[in-house]
Amino acid sequence: MAAAVIAGVWAFHWFRDDGYWTIAVFGVDSRDGNTGKGALSDVEMLCSIHRKTGEIRLLSVFRDTYLRIDQKEDFDKINEAYFLGGPEQAIKALEDNLDLQIDDYATFNWKAVVDAINVLGGVDIDITDKEFAYINSFITETVNSTGVGSYQLEHSGMNHLDGVQAVAYARLRLMDTDFNRTERQRKVLGQAMEKAKNSDLKTLTTLIGTVYPQTKTSIGVDNLAGMAKNAKKYYISQTSGFPFSHQEIKIGKKACVVPTTLESNVIQLHSFLYNTENYVPSENLKSISTHIIEVSGLGEPGKDIESGKNVGAEGNNGGGQTQAGSSQQNTSESPKPTAQETQPTETESESSVENTEESTSETEETIQPIESYENNEEGSGSESETEESDRNHNNSEETRDPDRVIEAPSENTGNGNTEENGPGVQNSGNNSHRESNASLEAPGQSKEEAPEQGPGV
Repeated sequence: MAAAVIAGVWAFHWFRDDGYWTIAVFGVDSRDGNTGKGALSDVEMLCSIHRKTGEIRLLSVFRDTYLRIDQKEDFDKINEAYFLGGPEQAIKALEDNLDLQIDDYATFNWKAVVDAINVLGGVDIDITDKEFAYINSFITETVNSTGVGSYQLEHSGMNHLDGVQAVAYARLRLMDTDFNRTERQRKVLGQAMEKAKNSDLKTLTTLIGTVYPQTKTSIGVDNLAGMAKNAKKYYISQTSGFPFSHQEIKIGKKACVVPTTLESNVIQLHSFLYNTENYVPSENLKSISTHIIEVSGLGEPGKDIESGKNVGAEGNNGGGQTQAGSSQQNTSESPKPTAQETQPTETESESSVENTEESTSETEETIQPIESYENNEEGSGSESETEESDRNHNNSEETRDPDRVIEAPSENTGNGNTEENGPGVQNSGNNSHRESNASLEAPGQSKEEAPEQGPGV
């Protein structure tokens, strides 16, 4: 009887009428392994999965978006909700501000992403000259924060990135904006998704076993294992950023992203995530939207930054990037139900948020592009040897400058654990790794130990 009840609940969860599975994905900048309250959520994504077709749509919620962060009518940048109340408060805030119901969530730190991409054998990314000017300093910082060794890139253009390099790429923001950064994050995720689809079951099992213990999630490992067996079914059809239409203004002392308007943006959001036509926002959503208009003075619906169409307009679903090789499918379904009201989450004082934000800003400002290091005798040793000729150098194993190799700290300061499973300890069995990854030193390895050879170490 118990087994029948459990099976019934699982079947209802999986085959609900609307056909969609909505997951909130949070990426936190956590140096101590904390994925709960008090962590800074640099990544906030919504993932809509159509169960029947396997179609996935990704929507990045810009972390500086001015929204209501709790049930006490407090408004702030949306990522403050996670800092104050962890995933519970962040999920509730997203549900209230976007008029949707989130089924599950997953929170990861950068170490988990590094390990995942190393298991999958890396990703191929075309790096612009502006991105290359900053990425090596971010690679060095990511090595120090995760405890995973890597090496600096030698040129812009197409590069095969290991886990540390891919995370450094996804963190880049100083040369442009947070909007461009979220696009880079979705690009890395899309590449990883394609690698996973083409991986064998053994590699996918290693992936789950390596990453799952490092995440905070409501998704059971059995569900992930079931998805792994049908990995080829899933594909990312479209990605975009929210709000589709917005302006950047200061509210108080904070630079915020203000949706223009929240109500019209949410109408478009439901079209993008669920193919819902003529969505009617709830009274709660309208109230939040009205407050934002009163505070910001921005009351006219704007145009979608990517499509140029009016937000919320008929025929504009907010599709930003369409993944190559993916086919669009007609998956019109009934509107996603609005989340029910729940009790507010207890929060911390505002002053702690301000101090954390200022500290984060100061840290980001200390990272300089390569040009700065070339003219600064006190720059880091890795960057000081970067010359213009290196940028156009062929990135091959025979010609790689050994001075660019960055070894991991002898003790893993990224998450306090010096003995990890997966990359750096066991060979993943994925032959798609490049031999150059053998130069990576596993977390916790002392200099006296002979480093393991081969892909995935």
